[in-house]
Amino acid sequence: MFGQNLSINVANRWLAWLMGVGILMAIRSLVIQTNLTPNLVADWPVEVMATTINLSLEGPHPRVPDSLRLEQEPNMQQSCDQLPAQFQGQTIYGVKLPPHRKAIAFTFDDGPWPNTTPKVLDILQQHQVQATFFVLGSNVAQYPDLLQRVAAAGHAVGNHSWSHRYQNYSSDLAQGEIQQTTDIIEKYTGFKTALFRPPGGYLNNGLVAQAEAQQMVTVLWTVDDTYHGSVETAVQNVLENATSGGIMLMHDGGGDRELTIKALPQIIPALQQQGYQFVTIPQLLDMAATEDRPVTPMDCQYSLGGRHGDYTPAQASSIALIPR
Repeated sequence: MFGQNLSINVANRWLAWLMGVGILMAIRSLVIQTNLTPNLVADWPVEVMATTINLSLEGPHPRVPDSLRLEQEPNMQQSCDQLPAQFQGQTIYGVKLPPHRKAIAFTFDDGPWPNTTPKVLDILQQHQVQATFFVLGSNVAQYPDLLQRVAAAGHAVGNHSWSHRYQNYSSDLAQGEIQQTTDIIEKYTGFKTALFRPPGGYLNNGLVAQAEAQQMVTVLWTVDDTYHGSVETAVQNVLENATSGGIMLMHDGGGDRELTIKALPQIIPALQQQGYQFVTIPQLLDMAATEDRPVTPMDCQYSLGGRHGDYTPAQASSIALIPR
C-alpha cells in the first residue's frame, strides 16, 4: 500500500513538473514574440515585405506604399519585355489604328545629353506627355543619371546603338553595338529593352539584321523634326504630317537642339487640340495589337508593366526605376 502511494505521488509530481515547464515555456515564447515582432518586421528586406503583400492579396491591387514600390517593380517589368508577337523581329514606320483611336508617339534620339535631355524632360512633364527615348550606349556610359531620370519619369527607352556610326558592320560588330547598349540600359534601369532604332535610319548595314535576329522591334518614323529654320516652320512641319498611329522623330542629343526645345511646347498643345493622345512606342504597339481594348497610361509603358494595379501616372513615375 505504501509502495503504491509512493508511486502515485512520484507520478503526480512528475506530471505537475512537466505541466509547469510547459506553461513557463509558453509564457516565455509569448513574451519573446511580443517584444521582438516589431523589430523583426522592421528588419525585413523591402523585397520580402513587397513579395508578401503581392502573394497575400487577391483581386485588384491597392495602392502600394512608397517604401515598397521600388522593389515591387521588377515583377511588373516582366510583362513588357515581350512586345506584341506580330511586331517582334519586324521593322515599323508607324502602325494602323482604328478610326476611333487617335494617338501619336514622340521619340527622341541620340541622348542622353546634358544640354538638352533635362529640358525635354521638363517640357514633357509640364504637359504630362509620355515619350520614348532611343539612347546611345556611349552617352549612357557618360551620363547614366540622365538615363535614370528618363526611366524614373515613366518614359520608354530604346536602343540606338553604342556609337552611332553609319559604317557597314560584320555580324560580330553589329552584335557588340546592340548588346553593349542593351546591357548598359539594363544596368541603369533594371529592364531589357526590345526596341531598336538604327542610326540614320540605315537598314542594310548589319545592325537591323542583328536586331531582327534578337527579335527586337526596329522603329523608324513617319514624321521627322526640322533641323533648320524658324520655330513656326518646325511646328507646321509636325502638324501637317502628323497621323494617327504615327511616330514623331525628334532629338535630345547629337548637336544643337534648341529649335526642338522651342518648338515642342507649341507642338504638344496643337496636337492635343486636334484630339491626339501621346503614347510610348510599347503603348502604340499594344494599341495596334489589341484594337478592342483602350490604352491606358499604364499599358506596357515599358518600365511600368501595365495592367498591374491602380497607379496614377504620377505614382507610376515614382516606381519606374529599379537599378540592378
